Amino acid sequence: MFEGQQYRGAALPPLGTHAKRETAGAPSDPQTILSTAPMGTNDWLRVLGAILKLHNHEHSAKHKGVSFKTMLNRQRFLAKFFRDVRKSTIYHECDPRTLGNRHIQAAVDLWLSRKLSTGTIHAYLSILRTYGEWIGKPDLVRKVEYYVGTDSVHAKRHQVATVDHSWTAKAVQFEAKLPEIRAFDFWVGLQIELCYRFGMRPKESRHFRPHGALRTRAEAFERDAAAFPEHDTFLRICEGTKGGRPRDVPVSNAAQRELLQRVEAAVAPGMFVGKPGQTAQQSQRRFYYVLERFGITRAELGVVAHGLRHQFVNDTFEAETGAPSPVRGGTTAPAGDKRARQRAARLLGHGRTRVTSCYLGSPSHRPVAAAPAEEVLA
Repeated sequence: MFEGQQYRGAALPPLGTHAKRETAGAPSDPQTILSTAPMGTNDWLRVLGAILKLHNHEHSAKHKGVSFKTMLNRQRFLAKFFRDVRKSTIYHECDPRTLGNRHIQAAVDLWLSRKLSTGTIHAYLSILRTYGEWIGKPDLVRKVEYYVGTDSVHAKRHQVATVDHSWTAKAVQFEAKLPEIRAFDFWVGLQIELCYRFGMRPKESRHFRPHGALRTRAEAFERDAAAFPEHDTFLRICEGTKGGRPRDVPVSNAAQRELLQRVEAAVAPGMFVGKPGQTAQQSQRRFYYVLERFGITRAELGVVAHGLRHQFVNDTFEAETGAPSPVRGGTTAPAGDKRARQRAARLLGHGRTRVTSCYLGSPSHRPVAAAPAEEVLA
C-alpha cells in the first residue's frame, strides 16, 4: 500500500471524533504498532497514526482535552510535515519516533524557501514542540531564532497591528455588500451581519443560538456588566468561541436590536443561525463559498470576514475616545485609552488588554501604508 492510500485509509485516526480504544495487544493497538514497527519503516504514516491516537486529544499545557479542530490541524500538519521531510529533504527515512533538530531545521529551510509567513512558521514550530512532548523529547524544539537566525524577520512574532484590516480601510462598504449577499443566501447574510453588528468571529455567528441569548444586567457575567455600566441589556455569545470562553456583549443601538429580532424570527427555538439540516462543516463551507462569490477574499477585494471584527472594535474605540486608534493613524494615546482598551478586550472576549494591540495597534508603532502585515486572528 503506497503512502497516498495509507493517508486516505486507516493509517491515521478518523477526523472529527475521538479514536476508538483498541484492544491491548491487538495489531491495531497503538502500543503494539510502536513496539513492533522497525525504525525508518516505510509505514511511517501508521506509526504517526499510533502516536496521534495516544496523544492528539491532549492539551499542550493543561490537564484537559482539546477541540476537534485543534486535533484536525495537528494531524494534517504532522502528516504533511513528515511527508515533506521524507520526500523533499535528504532525510528519506525519517521516523516519527526519532524526530530530531536536523529534521526540523530541514523543514524550516523548506518553509523559508516557500515564503511562509512569520505567524505560520511560529505556529508550526509550536505544534512540533507539543509533538516533542508526546515522543518523550520535551526540549526538542528550540526557539525560532535558532532555526531562522537572530537577524531574520521571522525570529520574532510581532502581535501589534500596523495595518487596519477593516473593510472600510479597503474602501469596501459593508452596507453596500450586504444586500447582494443576502439576496443570494439569506442565512449567510444573517451570519455576516452578526459579525458586523456585534464583532463576532465567523464561527461564532454560524453557531449562534438567538433564543434566550439576551441577558439583563443582573444575568450578565459580572466582569462584562462591570465593564459596561451604562448598558442594561447584553447578548450572550457562548457557542463557537475561542477556547470555549463565553462573553456578554452590550446591546447598545437600534440596529443591533432590529437584527436580533430578525434572527430570532428566522431561527427555530434552540437552533443555530444557518440553513436547517446543515452540519457545522457544511455551514462553514457555504459561508466562505458565498463570500468568495462576492469578492470577499484577500486576493480580490483585500478583505475577509474577520476584518469586520477589526472594524467593530476600531470603530468602538474611536467612538469612546474621540480619536482614531494607532492603526488608523493615531500617534498618541488619547484620553481614556486605557479604559477603552479594557472595554475592547471584553467586547472581543479576551481577558488580557494587550490583545487589543492586535486590532488597535500601539501608540509606539506608527501605522504602515505599504507591505501589509499578516493578520492575527485572535
